[in-house]
Amino acid sequence: MKQMSLWGLIVIPFALLAVLGGITVYWFSTVTIANVSDNVGLHYMREIETRVYDRVNEFMAPLNTIAEINQQAIGHHPEWLDDLDFVAGRLYEQALPYPYMTFISFATADGRYVNSTRDPFGDSHHVATNYTGEPGSLAAFHYDPLNYIGARMLDEPAYDGYDPRKRPFYQDAMAEQGMSWSSITPYFGYQSLGVGLSTPVYDQQGQLLGVTATSVALIALDKYLQSIGLVEDSYVFLAEPNGNLIATSNNSALYNEDGGLVKRVSLATHTNPVFHHAGERLTPGSHELMVGHDSYLYNVRAIDLPYGKTWYVGVLVPESYYAGILKGFSQVLVLVLIILFVSFALAGSLIASFIGQPILRLNEAITANSLTRIRQLPQPLSRVREINSLGRRLQHMAHELSDTLQNLEQKVAQRTSHLKDENELLLEQSTTDELTKLYNRRGFNLLSEQAHAQAQQQQRSLCMVLCDIDHFKLVNDNHGHNIGDQVLEIVAKVLTDHFRPTDIVARYGGEEFILITVGMTQAEVTERLQAVSRVLKQHPMPHQGTITLSYGMTHLESSAQMSLDDMIHDVDTKLYQAKNTGRDKIVS
Repeated sequence: MKQMSLWGLIVIPFALLAVLGGITVYWFSTVTIANVSDNVGLHYMREIETRVYDRVNEFMAPLNTIAEINQQAIGHHPEWLDDLDFVAGRLYEQALPYPYMTFISFATADGRYVNSTRDPFGDSHHVATNYTGEPGSLAAFHYDPLNYIGARMLDEPAYDGYDPRKRPFYQDAMAEQGMSWSSITPYFGYQSLGVGLSTPVYDQQGQLLGVTATSVALIALDKYLQSIGLVEDSYVFLAEPNGNLIATSNNSALYNEDGGLVKRVSLATHTNPVFHHAGERLTPGSHELMVGHDSYLYNVRAIDLPYGKTWYVGVLVPESYYAGILKGFSQVLVLVLIILFVSFALAGSLIASFIGQPILRLNEAITANSLTRIRQLPQPLSRVREINSLGRRLQHMAHELSDTLQNLEQKVAQRTSHLKDENELLLEQSTTDELTKLYNRRGFNLLSEQAHAQAQQQQRSLCMVLCDIDHFKLVNDNHGHNIGDQVLEIVAKVLTDHFRPTDIVARYGGEEFILITVGMTQAEVTERLQAVSRVLKQHPMPHQGTITLSYGMTHLESSAQMSLDDMIHDVDTKLYQAKNTGRDKIVS
């Protein structure tokens, strides 16, 4: 039988594999580069558009929520029209959580008008009426937390003869006989677009009481798109179906003024050729655009807002970016493979020249996973100096390893125990509110998911309660934050005292607390909450006052009926109802 040298047996196959592997990888990368780049680009675009889609829906949700709440609340309480100052305070408080909520207003059928007004950049917030001073004169007033209408704001102009029934928001709502979106237009005196939603309000007998409206500044969406970290030469935009731009990622003008006339900038009239071409294919789906010599991946998604309003989000990413990265990667990969295979061939040549029986002994001793076998290797092991030195060093290392393994195992065990203790401490600190020692929002998010899963697995009821300390701002304003902190600690203690150790009680933020119980009936939860309210009313408070809570409660017989996010939204809405219908009550 013809024999082959060890050098040839190792070097020749490795050399052939190096050549064949390089050719195969290069061909495969060249053929598939276009498909891979398209898939990567589409994945990136859909991630961006999903972020924008979620942000727009979250940002616009308060418009219809507040409009619906006011429509129902005023419709059920027509007597509020006898005290529009109270309505002014209600509208002002509704706008507090939303910095870009510019207007929340109500116009009566007899022409009286009240609103909460905030400039598009959130710098000024006040109320305005057309009945407090001269009849029919619309003037601005500071907000008074007790009387709602405070002192007149002399730096704000008054508008004589202001009749809200002649304004577009009123006439649009009456023409539509329901929820009506306003046209997107710039705010007078501000570099921002705005959009509004209005609806007529009727009492239980169908008598028209007036029109309520909300408006939001779209500058926030423009800033959000500009804050997204896009890859170079990429774009994202929001547009109406007719192509008029709402927001873009490149800080371009959204409207122009010429001779007092305002003209919106659209995709079709945009100076940027990428936007111009995008406007020609403003239809949902994935497209490919050629802009000059550049190719773009282009994806459009419809955003369906409530009451028939539709916007489009578009994302454009240059194909060259991903193609260049992947092409360079494939070339580097080929080079690395070639170098790797050549290195293997050279290493095989050396191995074939100098390793024989000694290396087999070394291999047997090492693969036996036994330090004893290594210590028993014969000496000298080989005539080759390096192999013989390797054998001696391995024996020396085997002796040292035998001595240190015992100490190492002990140190590893001690270090592992120490790290476990530190991790548990860090986890507790990151999920606990420093003031009340309750779970914070992060801790609540972690435990609420576990409670939701437990209730679903065990087919038990799930209850969530969001509560808020009534008039807590007055405690801080009148008595200081130290007294406010003491009140928060008292409320936290009373809540935990009245619920089981297995229930989740957390500080949700500010003066808000949130609870979750599993396997407790709605009547049991209500009874415990009533007990909490009784104890707080009788508890001596550091500010010599009485503390009351307003509650929003959602009870599910099966946790599969509603997701956690939906439950949080539901109890938040009910808490608003409790706050806006007299406070110190439970709305379930």
